[in-house]
Amino acid sequence: MFSRALAHRRTTLQLAFQSAAELITQRIRQLGGQAHAPSFSTSISVLAPAPAPFSGMDILAMSRLVADLQRAGRELPEAGRRLSAELSALCLAAPSGPQIVDAGLWAEEQVRDLRQRLNTIQRQHDLGTVSQAMAGFGLFGGHAPDPDGAGRLTAAAGNGDATALKALLDMQRTGRDRTLAARLNAWWRHLGAAVQDRLIAASPNLVGGLNGLPATVRDRANRRCLAGRKTAITAELERLRRTSEDAEAMVEKLEQALPGRPTGPWLVIPVELEELYRSSRKMDEAIRELGPEMRQITAVENGLALGGRNGRPPALLLQLELGGPGRTAISFGDPDEADNLVTYVPGTGTTLEGFTGDANRAAVVWDQAHYFQPDKKIASIAWLGYTAPQWEATLSLNRTVVNTNAAEMGAPALASFADGLHAAHKAASGARFTVLGHSYGSTVTGLAAQQRSGAFADQVIFVGSPGVGAVKAKDLGVGSVWVGEAPNDPVGDVGSLPLQFTGTFDDAAPYLLKVSGPLGVDPSAPEFGAQQFYVKDSGDPAHTFSAHSKYWDVNSTSLKNLGYLINGQYGALIPFPDPPVGSAEILSPLATSPSPQSPSISTRNPSPHSLPSSTPAGG
Repeated sequence: MFSRALAHRRTTLQLAFQSAAELITQRIRQLGGQAHAPSFSTSISVLAPAPAPFSGMDILAMSRLVADLQRAGRELPEAGRRLSAELSALCLAAPSGPQIVDAGLWAEEQVRDLRQRLNTIQRQHDLGTVSQAMAGFGLFGGHAPDPDGAGRLTAAAGNGDATALKALLDMQRTGRDRTLAARLNAWWRHLGAAVQDRLIAASPNLVGGLNGLPATVRDRANRRCLAGRKTAITAELERLRRTSEDAEAMVEKLEQALPGRPTGPWLVIPVELEELYRSSRKMDEAIRELGPEMRQITAVENGLALGGRNGRPPALLLQLELGGPGRTAISFGDPDEADNLVTYVPGTGTTLEGFTGDANRAAVVWDQAHYFQPDKKIASIAWLGYTAPQWEATLSLNRTVVNTNAAEMGAPALASFADGLHAAHKAASGARFTVLGHSYGSTVTGLAAQQRSGAFADQVIFVGSPGVGAVKAKDLGVGSVWVGEAPNDPVGDVGSLPLQFTGTFDDAAPYLLKVSGPLGVDPSAPEFGAQQFYVKDSGDPAHTFSAHSKYWDVNSTSLKNLGYLINGQYGALIPFPDPPVGSAEILSPLATSPSPQSPSISTRNPSPHSLPSSTPAGG
């Protein structure tokens, strides 16, 4: 918006001078003189020499722009007034003078805001290029379209309005505004340290959930919330248990006072004793209700404890929502500083109470990627920002694993989280963003990628995928799409089940409509067009579903290949073994190429297995 406004003012200024020059030239000719109207042109100091993808903002170039605007604001009004006087002296009526004055006043108005914003940016960044978020909203935020009123909400939130903070979180969950995280990043960085501290102290649960804020800020806010909630629950449990013990002692005392302690339905219980019974039941229920949340806290603490050991960096708590199904995100490594980032999205059966295992998967992925490239900064994130389907909820329309409803509700949250990673990252370019979806988490990932086509991640990786909500890899809008599937993982073959029509025709038989499983076509099928990486058969019988959870086994082929992929070390991938002599192998051309250095990887289709009647313990 600012560039368009600047271009409009430049054009208006140029036309004003051109028009005035032509009028003066005509008058000179009318008076018998000879004159030619000069040609006017202007330049903008921040234009790139050639069209190219926007990667950030050069601070020195922007400093020159502000200086140019400041000079224009100082000189143009005087030039406009002088021009008006000259035109009047020649009895020429033209709007050129006021237009030039107006351009100068506009430039002067912009300088006041831009100078303040640029000074803030310069205090936080070294000279060089700053991120798109800071360029787009840190400097030019006043010119950005804002259909949902995020600017109004951030202004109120900066004044401590918790309702506005909550409204921003609600807006974030919809995933509609892909610029929201960048707005929030710029807004937060322009707040003073004292204001930031007050917001974290007053509303840590809200601040910690805002995508786009620096990872260390979110960690600080969420840890404060975690500790505060643990203290409150611990105190409440202690109070309830102490009160319950007192009530039980009183019940026993009153029961002993009953004459003969008769039993049976004819027993008349004193009112006081009945009240104690009722109170005791309520306290027991309250204790039971607090139990799950306390177990969630323990799981998060255990996940965080995996950081800072075995050479890993300290863990950062990027999201925390306790109670109910619960949500969280834990990162091993600072995603704002990382060269290579991976976000792992778990699948069916995942709960916050059992999240320690998922955090461990992210930790071992960090271990593997770091082992292969110790000179690179790695950030490995375990993200449970959606309500994963549960096996016991198969008959529930929105929590079942047999449709995409849960994924459709979770995809906007994942898309927004990815927006935040991009917005908060300090480097303007050069980082590799990966999203790794496992089981039903691959369905969430596929749908989220389609909501941010071209801006979601540099690559997506699917393991044990029953379908990603797409017919072709190219539909995801991601440069590189990788699929790994253990030959003895039956979940990976769900997409091959003929349960629904896709609305497209079969490549091999153009007269037949393609069919797929309930979550989309099998992404490991050659016609899907994804790159395949080798996963070794674990040797477990398919009906046990054990292979579905072994992609992260230490020293496994799959974990090593995940590490190579996250680092972009495509040439080092462990290849598929050569097929036995005389065996047939299905091959197809690659639809997408992850990089010019990528090896030629087979798109073989793992041998199908029929699904047994039993269900896996979880995704």
